[in-house]
Amino acid sequence: MKCPVCNAEMEKGYIQYYRILAWVRKKHKLSLAPREGELNMINWNPFSYGSLDAYICKSCKKIIMDYSDTDIESR
Repeated sequence: MKCPVCNAEMEKGYIQYYRILAWVRKKHKLSLAPREGELNMINWNPFSYGSLDAYICKSCKKIIMDYSDTDIESR
């Protein structure tokens, strides 16, 4: 996928969250500790966990997330 901001190639991965928010290449089952090339985004202590499909552009530091497969409702 091409980045809509800078037109660089974006890398497919996931946004996962549980105490931290991280972009990861593959879903982590036991820990969200980022591996090489992955990014720890925010540390917090939410009561829920999950993941969303996401594309990252490391050139201009943008992330596009897809939540079409979730039950998140617009309010």
